[in-house]
Amino acid sequence: MASARDRAMIVKVARMYYEQEMSQDQIARALLTSRSNISRILTVAKKKGIVEIRVTEAARRDTQLEEMLSARFGLRAAAVASVPDGTGDVGLIGELAATHFLTHLKPRAKVAISWGRSMEAMVLAVESHQRPDVTLIPLMGGMTGAPNSLNGETLIRSLAEKLSADFQVLHAPTIVQSPEVKTALIREPSISLVIEAAKNADVAFVGVGSKESSSANYVLEAAGMTQLHHRDFWSKFEGDLGGRFFDANGKSIDSQLDERTIGIDLEDLRKIRNVVGVAHGADKAPGVLAALRGQLITELVTSQDCAKRLLGIGGGH
Repeated sequence: MASARDRAMIVKVARMYYEQEMSQDQIARALLTSRSNISRILTVAKKKGIVEIRVTEAARRDTQLEEMLSARFGLRAAAVASVPDGTGDVGLIGELAATHFLTHLKPRAKVAISWGRSMEAMVLAVESHQRPDVTLIPLMGGMTGAPNSLNGETLIRSLAEKLSADFQVLHAPTIVQSPEVKTALIREPSISLVIEAAKNADVAFVGVGSKESSSANYVLEAAGMTQLHHRDFWSKFEGDLGGRFFDANGKSIDSQLDERTIGIDLEDLRKIRNVVGVAHGADKAPGVLAALRGQLITELVTSQDCAKRLLGIGGGH
């Protein structure tokens, strides 16, 4: 075994630990040495400047709000973008979500993705990595009427290209005309297997919609759910995730619409171990609160204005 002064070995160990996310025990076994020697090599790597560890996002985050959100809603993690006055927050949300996304890329991770502006911002902010072991999976079908840049399939293809990752495609629209059409489509293995893969994802990243925001309109227009003819639906509608609509308690509000929707349902989403909700803007707060009440998301990436309103309407101080 080369000594800790051997620069090539130091670089090799550092890459195994920090880039390949191998444990010190795993590296020691692979290199036929002791864990204590690997620990010494990693220490030398930092002292020689081969590895630099910098906390760069703290100044752009509101850690106090993060702690309040986690405590109030029992979140596993919360990330709140500190947005300067007069600055659009979607770019900062995208950067924060991208950082959060990369922390979830464990070896051979299966990651489910939804759609929307927050998801687009995240994908744009992700930097290129070589992660061919990762698989990206859509949570829902294609979005008719939505801008192509927001569509889940477009986002997954872009993200897969950046990561050199594998990805799956759900060859079906999100909303179909009847339950019979849906039944026929999901009998196709090319569709049913993708939906099953999404159900078994290790983590899901989802844009959170709200009645006060415009993103849900693309889905509802495709479904023909107008306020004039579906007043009961609109009176209950509070938020949506992946084309699934719920009330203030995170409960599905229209079984007939669900029977026409292709993708995983709310109960399937709730069973995924890690579901990261991404939302920016105060208008998203009611939808986020409903998702939290329904235990539909376990982690949250959001903006200051959304976090403050969320704490206000959710009983925070």
